[in-house]
Amino acid sequence: MINTIKKNWFVVLSSLSILALLLVEANGIGDFDIFISASKDLLAGENIYQIQYHHGFHYFYDVLFALFISPLQWIPIYWANFIWLVLNVFFTYRLWKIIMFYIPKEHLNKTKIRILTAASFIFIFALWHKNIHLTQMTIFILYLCLEGFYQIENKKIVLGSLFIAMGISIKILPIMLIPYFIYRGYFKASVCIVVCTVIILLLPIIIIGYDYHIFLLQERWNLINPLNQEHILDVSETSFHSLTTLLSVLMVENAGNPYSLELKRNIANVDLDTLKTMINIARGFLILFTLYFIRSVPFKKSNSKLQSFYEISYVLLIIPLIFPHQQHYAFFFAFPAITYLIFYTLRKYFDPAIQVNKLEKICFISILVIIYLLLNSHFILGEYRDIYDHFKILTYGIILLIPLLAIARPGHIISTQNKTSLTKPLRNGSV
Repeated sequence: MINTIKKNWFVVLSSLSILALLLVEANGIGDFDIFISASKDLLAGENIYQIQYHHGFHYFYDVLFALFISPLQWIPIYWANFIWLVLNVFFTYRLWKIIMFYIPKEHLNKTKIRILTAASFIFIFALWHKNIHLTQMTIFILYLCLEGFYQIENKKIVLGSLFIAMGISIKILPIMLIPYFIYRGYFKASVCIVVCTVIILLLPIIIIGYDYHIFLLQERWNLINPLNQEHILDVSETSFHSLTTLLSVLMVENAGNPYSLELKRNIANVDLDTLKTMINIARGFLILFTLYFIRSVPFKKSNSKLQSFYEISYVLLIIPLIFPHQQHYAFFFAFPAITYLIFYTLRKYFDPAIQVNKLEKICFISILVIIYLLLNSHFILGEYRDIYDHFKILTYGIILLIPLLAIARPGHIISTQNKTSLTKPLRNGSV
C-alpha cells in the first residue's frame, strides 16, 4: 500500500488538493444556489424565468434540469454545491480522456505527455477555477458536446445525439454542432439530435403539465432570444465577453455607462441597427471560417482523428464568441483548442526530427504566451480586473487563438499518409 502511494504520489497529492479546493469552494454562494432556488420555485408553480435571484440574476436553463436537481433542495446547500463540484471534476477528467483519445500519442514520449497535460491545465486553470468558484454549468455543457461528438464519431449515434441534445436543451450553445455534423455527412446524427432535443424539451410535460410547461418554454425564449435588444448592446454587466460585447464597446460611445470605467475604449459611434449588422457579419465570418479548418467537400467524413479534433476545437472555440450574454467561465470552451495548440507546439517545435525556422518558433510560442496572459489576467494580477473587463482583454485572447489555430494545421505535423483510424474507441467509452 505504501509503495503504491509512493509510486503515485502525484496523483494522491493532486486528488487531495482538488478535494480541499472543492470543500472550500462549496461554502460559497454561486450559481448552483440559483439553480436550486429555481428548482424550488418550479415545484411551487412559479415563473422561474421571471424571478430574479441574488438581486438581479435569472435562471436561464431548461425545465428538465431544474426538475432533475430538485432532490438536492432537501439537503444543505453546502453539500448540494459539493456534489455538483465533484461531478464537475469527473466531467473534467472525462473531457481529458476524450481529448487524449484524439491526440496521436505515438508522436509523444512519456515526458512530453506529462508536459502536455501540465501545460494544458495550467493554461486553462483560471477559466476552470472560475467555473468551480461560481458552481457554474460550462464544464458540464462542454462535456456533453465533446462526449456526444466522440460517441457519434464512433458510430454510437443515438447515445451521442442524446448527449448533444441534452446540452442544447439545457443551454442552446451546442446547437452550433448541428451544421458541422450536416457538413461532415452525419445526417442520421443531425436528425437524431433534433428529435432528441424536442423530446427532452417536452419531457417535463409529464410531471408539471402541458399548459404550465408551454408557458415556461415561451417565457424562457423571451429571456434568451439572441435578437432581444439587450443582447445587441450587450453591456449590462461589466464582466460580459463575446463578439456582441466587444463590438458594442468598440463601436458605441459610452456603451455600458454607468457600469463602465471612465476610460475611452470606442473607436466609432454607430447606431444600434448598424451595430446589429456588424455583429451579424462578424458572426457569419466566424461560422463560414469553419470551412477553412475543414478543407473538404461537403458530406465527406474525416479519416483522421487529429483532423476531426482540430475541426471540432475551432467550432467549440467560437461558440461563446457568437452568442451574447457570455461571462468569463463560458470560455472554458477553448480547452480543446488550447490543448491542440500545446500538442502542436511540442510536436513541431520540440521534435528534433522536424526542421523549423527559429524565428517562426519564437513568434508562435510568444503569441501563445501572450494568449495565456490575456486569458489568465484575472488570476495572475487580479487587482486590475476592472480594467481588464473594461477593455475586454479576455475576448482579445480568445480571438487571438483563431489565427494561431488556423496556422497550426494537422498536416504540418502529421503525415497525411499515416493517419490513425477512428475504429479503436476508449475503453468504457460511454458514461
